[in-house]
Amino acid sequence: MIKLQVKIILWIFIISATLLRGAQIENINSNELLAFEDFLRAQHLKHALLLGSGLQPRPNCTEQIENYKRLFANYRMQFFTPKKGAQFRELFYYAAPRTALLVPAFGDEHIKRWVYEAASREGFFNNSQAWLMLGYSHTSRSDEQIIMQHLSAYNINIDADITVAMRSAQAKNWMLYDVYRVAPQMPLSVEVKGHWSRAGGYQLRASYRDSWMRRRINLHNITLIGSTALIEKPAGMDDVSYLSNDRELLQLDPMQRKTYQLFLLMARMYNMSLEVRFRKTWGQLLPNGSWSGVMGHIISGEADFAICPIRFVTERHRYIQYTPALHTQFIHFLFRHPRHNSIRNIFFEPLSTEVWWCVLFLMVGSGLLLVLHVRQERRLQQPVGQAIDRPVSFVWFIMLETYLQQGPATNQFQLQSTRLLISASCIFSFMLMQFYGAFIVGSLLSDMPRSIVNLQALFESELEIGMEDIAYNFELFTNTSNQLVRDVYSHRICRNRPPNILSIEEGAQRIKRGGFAFHTAIDRLYRLLNELLDERLFCELQEIMFSPPYLGASIMPKNSPWREHLNFAILYMGETGLIGYNDRIWTVHRPDCTLFKDSEVEVDLKHFAPALFTLILAMLVSASVFMLELFFSWLKAPTKKPAARE
Repeated sequence: MIKLQVKIILWIFIISATLLRGAQIENINSNELLAFEDFLRAQHLKHALLLGSGLQPRPNCTEQIENYKRLFANYRMQFFTPKKGAQFRELFYYAAPRTALLVPAFGDEHIKRWVYEAASREGFFNNSQAWLMLGYSHTSRSDEQIIMQHLSAYNINIDADITVAMRSAQAKNWMLYDVYRVAPQMPLSVEVKGHWSRAGGYQLRASYRDSWMRRRINLHNITLIGSTALIEKPAGMDDVSYLSNDRELLQLDPMQRKTYQLFLLMARMYNMSLEVRFRKTWGQLLPNGSWSGVMGHIISGEADFAICPIRFVTERHRYIQYTPALHTQFIHFLFRHPRHNSIRNIFFEPLSTEVWWCVLFLMVGSGLLLVLHVRQERRLQQPVGQAIDRPVSFVWFIMLETYLQQGPATNQFQLQSTRLLISASCIFSFMLMQFYGAFIVGSLLSDMPRSIVNLQALFESELEIGMEDIAYNFELFTNTSNQLVRDVYSHRICRNRPPNILSIEEGAQRIKRGGFAFHTAIDRLYRLLNELLDERLFCELQEIMFSPPYLGASIMPKNSPWREHLNFAILYMGETGLIGYNDRIWTVHRPDCTLFKDSEVEVDLKHFAPALFTLILAMLVSASVFMLELFFSWLKAPTKKPAARE
């Protein structure tokens, strides 16, 4: 069975060699295959590509076949013959797995013309491929000079993973060199990486057992270009001074200025300089297919990366690549929560509507019952046949005295049933007034439960609703399947003409006046309100979040050589707490609202107005009745004057 499998593998190998037509892969000797296998194992790769043939002498065929069998058994192997018409870039596709490439003779002219030039043009000399190039040393020149002679002309980036193995005629091992370039204007960096021998295998220096990022952390003070958007910069201020100022005007462009401080730390970490270019917007896709703002800087190559956070948006992914999240943007509704949420009279709030109807029923019932008692009392106290003097009016004022805890004179009633009715009414009024007064006083001294705590309650409230005039708000309210969110936008925000789409400064002023909910970036709005509101009003602020926070990150062009450097720096600063510390510096410190529980409580005019309105209404009714009485008395006056003369 084993012999049959070996024969099948040999036949596959022979057929593949025949189909390659001149690839001459049999000229790669067994030592080179062993070195490449050790290279694959050290790089933890499973995909391999053999590029063309070397000029090595033909090895022992049996040993070479065994090496190929082992490679085919453990790795996905592919062959490419560099010749005219062969397209090297077609071997790779978007998001292809990381691949190891073996170049048997890195100075071969066919390799240079059909592989190196294509790889340089397509940007394949980066960390997406691991190159193993084989060459021979010369006594007249150093290995470094030979490597630079053959590879200096190509676009090799700082993230390149190129290992050149050089072997002299006398030596039995290969010297390994690491090759990369810090920046296009700088020469190649060629560093000794280790050595390989048949007996010892793939041996690396101690520094190369760590991440390549840590070895290439020194960028030799090169200048990289960053792009950012400044939206709120005051006129007359220098762009760079305003961006780097972390002491004044913190409410303006806080997101961009906050992340800029992190990029200054990154510049010190990598020993580089940072040049900043400015735009007015983050970037929108224009009808002609180009991008404006910071996105336009990045896609056109005018900037290496963005130093302001850019939201993760689906339509941007095909043009740029993101770093890990650099900033979390909370976008909420913010408003001063009303102290009393109901539109009913505050003096009715301690009792529900059903309870008030029950109280009214008891008052009417006890009043009618008292009318009967008063009639009986008058019959017992007055001579028989004398008319009763308006018992209904008498009962009305007696009931008012009772329920207002004044109480009638004790000698007015002789019947025990009447006294029992008056006593029960007094006890009931006492309990009602004690509960009523305690509830009002307690509600003024304690925090009322806030009922407007979700979007549905906000939609049904009497508050006016608005949003900031900024691009992401329109996208949030219109590009959604949530019908409630769409209703808030169409029926509440755009209900008035013009709609409540305001600048953040206007929104802050409306919140200060009260009765207005504003949707915007919460950190920017808090900084404005911190200057407009005192601590008591600040503690009345209520947030309503109906969408998750927006995550923002720096962006780079596709296949940017600085991808790993930015990712490493951001992850490192997040792990060490620098991002969290920077966030706290730029976060508005809110007052401790528990300190206001024992503060002086005042009832504002809005909540006391119903009592004043009731009193004024009663005065108007009394004045109207008084005028009617005067009118009727004036009509009766002429008929009485002649009788007076007689």
